[in-house]
Amino acid sequence: MAKASPPFNNFTAGELSPRLEGRTDVNKYFNGCKKLQNFIIHPHGGASRRPGTKYVNTVKASANFTRLIPFEFNVEQSYILEFGDQYFRIHKDGGTVVDGSSNPIEVSTVYTTAQVSGIKFTQSADVMYLVHPSHPVQKITRTSHTAWTISEVNFLRGPMQDPNITDITLTANGRTGSVTVTASASLFASTDVGRLIKLHDGFAKITAFTNATTVTAAVQENAEGRTELMPSYNVSTIAFFEGDPSATGLEHNDRITDTAGGFITEGFKVGQKVTITGASTSGNNKSSALIVQVTADTMLFSPSIDLVNESAGQSVTLNGDIVADNNFSLGAFSATTGHPAAVSFFEQRLVFANTSSQPQTLFFSVGGSFEDFADGIDADDALTYTIGSNQVNVIRYLTSSRVLIVGTSGGEFAVSASGAAEPLSPTNAQIKRQANYGSANIQPIQVGNVTMFVQRASRKVRELVYNFDSDSYQAPDLTVLAEHITDSGITEMAFQQEPDNIVWCVLTDGRFVGMTYRREENVVGWHEHIIGGSFGSGNSVVESVAVIPGDLDEDNVYLVVKRTINGATARYIETFSAFDFGTDIEDAFFVDSGLTYTGSAATNISGLNHLEGQSVSILANGATHPNKTVSSGAITLDRTTTKAHIGIGFDSILQTMRVDAGGTEGTAQGKIKRIHDITLRLFRTVGIQVGSSESEIDRIPFRSSADAMGSALSMFSGDKEVEFRGGFDNDGFIVVKQNQPLPTTILAIFPRLQTFDQ
Repeated sequence: MAKASPPFNNFTAGELSPRLEGRTDVNKYFNGCKKLQNFIIHPHGGASRRPGTKYVNTVKASANFTRLIPFEFNVEQSYILEFGDQYFRIHKDGGTVVDGSSNPIEVSTVYTTAQVSGIKFTQSADVMYLVHPSHPVQKITRTSHTAWTISEVNFLRGPMQDPNITDITLTANGRTGSVTVTASASLFASTDVGRLIKLHDGFAKITAFTNATTVTAAVQENAEGRTELMPSYNVSTIAFFEGDPSATGLEHNDRITDTAGGFITEGFKVGQKVTITGASTSGNNKSSALIVQVTADTMLFSPSIDLVNESAGQSVTLNGDIVADNNFSLGAFSATTGHPAAVSFFEQRLVFANTSSQPQTLFFSVGGSFEDFADGIDADDALTYTIGSNQVNVIRYLTSSRVLIVGTSGGEFAVSASGAAEPLSPTNAQIKRQANYGSANIQPIQVGNVTMFVQRASRKVRELVYNFDSDSYQAPDLTVLAEHITDSGITEMAFQQEPDNIVWCVLTDGRFVGMTYRREENVVGWHEHIIGGSFGSGNSVVESVAVIPGDLDEDNVYLVVKRTINGATARYIETFSAFDFGTDIEDAFFVDSGLTYTGSAATNISGLNHLEGQSVSILANGATHPNKTVSSGAITLDRTTTKAHIGIGFDSILQTMRVDAGGTEGTAQGKIKRIHDITLRLFRTVGIQVGSSESEIDRIPFRSSADAMGSALSMFSGDKEVEFRGGFDNDGFIVVKQNQPLPTTILAIFPRLQTFDQ
């Protein structure tokens, strides 16, 4: 028989997989827990009860799935957007933004209930861009606290698909305004309305469909700022201006040749190099020039052809007609081709990816002009890049770090300039595969210099981090020690940076889990959270999560919680109360979907309609109060109170791994042992239970005979030595439980036990 006192002084490994229960050789075994429910892990090593959730509002339509999206202009002006069936509403500071009549500000959208989960987004200042494969790109603009709009983005000059290589030609019946564009063969579809056409350097947007060969289009601005089409011309006569270019007299009919010397009679294009031939009084024939503008009446050259010693920009008149031409391309975004499904900013460019017809292609805007996609070879021109691989790698997400990370169904890629110090440009872009895990269709999160993404099967979270030794990115599995936590699949992720670096995940089955992540301290610990309301019966299903900066040096975590209230389905927006509520026990908020009453002494508390028929937990002036059932939106307390937190109660449970200490003949595993007492090292804690299991458990006394019943107790920090109710068993589990609306932080557990080798 051996005696021992092994310390449990570090819980940073979080809840461990049942498959690790025999791995006492793994260091993290003794830093982990068999069960960690409604506790969060601190990087310091301790575990604290998670705060409760405050009721913000009921969603517009409780019968429908609702999604939360963060909108962050700066740390003072951050909002939560509630996306439901063709609308969004705005929430901030634990409340809903309303108009002058106290009605919620509501903006109509194109997204249906079934589509809101597929929205991806990126933001620059007060403008957010949203993409969904079924709709044109949208942008939300905020001009004040109560002024919000959403509209379709009107892209300039692209992005375009590859130029036409067929014999099909296009003809336009005009150059400006609304024109009719006619194709020589079937080309258009009714779903092309809204699609761009590029004819030489001119652009037009299809506004109406007539048939497969004819559409109506509105002429758009081209790369040179002119709102006109620039098609080819069939030229019979070219008249040069003599003397003053504004003069009306034309002296001679000259010809233009190409660089091979052949006459050009049709198809003049901007950027084409030509040579002037024919008689001229200036004697400067055969001067080479570059066409910089073509209109229905004139061509403009640079440098000057100097027929009569005029300055650069010599004009000639064209006597001819617009002709059919196959030098055209069609827009990359439309209902025909599909709209982009991924978006991000990178190096002052707005980047889109993954249309149904080009699932492996990225479209980069002009540098510094997010809605302009005029391509070219200049450093700030737009560019289009298609991932080349031996399989279809549908792009799932884009996210910006030191490079542009591209997550696809088949692997992870990095886009960057070929030179480390160079900005990305059309002439130096390169894309390299970094990993082969494949990504789920879930927007990733950035944690410092790490990109966290969900693997293709939606059950593993990986950290994509640059490794200087291999000069590439690596993607270790963050769920390897707790694969059971995310086994049902992840649907959303959000990152809470303050106070403890927690990655929050919504699971397919409605469970809500967190991962405390501090890689520099080797802290990766998972914990599960059952939001108060009997998860097992379907009453407490988390469906969405979003995080924005808060006003109390903490980030605010918002949830959409689906509940069954008074026999009916209800969906509430709730937000975690402060993780660090201070030193006053009256401010401790450990109920879910709760509200706070503050005022004159009262026993009747109303305004609880959202909890109708529910048994609620109560903290009145810092002291626990018997549960009450809400009736007609109110409860009656047993004693008066000036401050009360009222909501659905929840249990917080920490269960250690099996003790392995005290065996004189090797390990203590599998041997009978008895824990006779333990020391709990606590921090700002009141009212907990300790035992060998959730059923064999005793409450630790915090109240002395000098403390009046119903009065608040000061939070306790220090050691509590207690006798341990537990018999002789092979496990040696220790369970700590808090089921009252009170705070708990466990810094360490020191058991004293005997192990019997025989």
